[in-house]
Amino acid sequence: MCFGRCARRIGYKLLILALLSIVANILLYFPNGETRFASEHHLGKYVECLHGILGGGLLMLIPAAVFIGLHNDDCCGCFGHENCGKSCAMLSSVLAALIGILGSGYCIIISALGLSHGPYCFTRLERNWIYPFSESSGGYLFEYNKWSVCQEPQNIVQWNVTLFSILLVLGGIEFILCFIQIINGILGGLCGLCGSQEILLLAVILITLECNVFYRCCQSESCNKTYRSFISIVLALLGAAFSGYSCIIFVWGLIQGPFCNSSGGWDYIFKDTAGGYLTDHPAWSRCTEPANIVEWNIILLSILIALSGLQFIVCFLKVAAELKRTLCGTYSVFVQAGVL
Repeated sequence: MCFGRCARRIGYKLLILALLSIVANILLYFPNGETRFASEHHLGKYVECLHGILGGGLLMLIPAAVFIGLHNDDCCGCFGHENCGKSCAMLSSVLAALIGILGSGYCIIISALGLSHGPYCFTRLERNWIYPFSESSGGYLFEYNKWSVCQEPQNIVQWNVTLFSILLVLGGIEFILCFIQIINGILGGLCGLCGSQEILLLAVILITLECNVFYRCCQSESCNKTYRSFISIVLALLGAAFSGYSCIIFVWGLIQGPFCNSSGGWDYIFKDTAGGYLTDHPAWSRCTEPANIVEWNIILLSILIALSGLQFIVCFLKVAAELKRTLCGTYSVFVQAGVL
């Protein structure tokens, strides 16, 4: 089994997906191929998030480039051992895969929100540009008879649904491929870029089963430390994933604003400001109940964003530290285990 070849194939797939995401996001800017809606600022707020260009596109080019060049990259070597350098390169690809997961995750979230919120269009009843389906929570997707409420741009509902759905699928595939590369990179770092199936099978058995070979191997202090480092890497990656998810949710909550009672009833009255209310202090008084809810939300969500951001950084540093510790001791562990 060649882990480097697998990474290379994933890289080429990510490259194609990234280019498709960029094209789909650009098309969202020009409904029916017309440019006037973009120049007149009559585009939906989720269209302008650049989730396909940045998240599913440019950010995805980083792991794609790393994975494609990985097969011939032996890093810097390690005390003259080529295999150790190749393991370094494979383990470093895990960090690039994490960048890809963040980018694809951003693309997935914004695409889902864009589908749920509906398009920004000119309606006959209101005689104004509004989000006519914002209160339907995505229910409009199955009520085709209501799509005609959008008069301009023509067929904007079909245009948005199609392209946001494509970006959602592309982001999901990118996320899965990057997750696969995390596993592939860790196994490749442990077994080398091109290890035999017997070595890979031995590695899996040693990690998952409590057999005599594993027990005897881990009587060695260096072997025991190596496996502990491997477990630490896996747990730190999980911590980075969860803290990153928490940070995204808290940022979104801060941008959307609090749910409060105003003259128009209970609603997210700042949801269409794209976070602009944060600097518009006079507007905070529009929330009459709960008292001081805007200040309360801003303070606590800012604290949670800072905490989750620190957690992500700590987990990231832990991964880097454990990769450095494991780099030159892993290969010898499997050799030792095989001899035992």
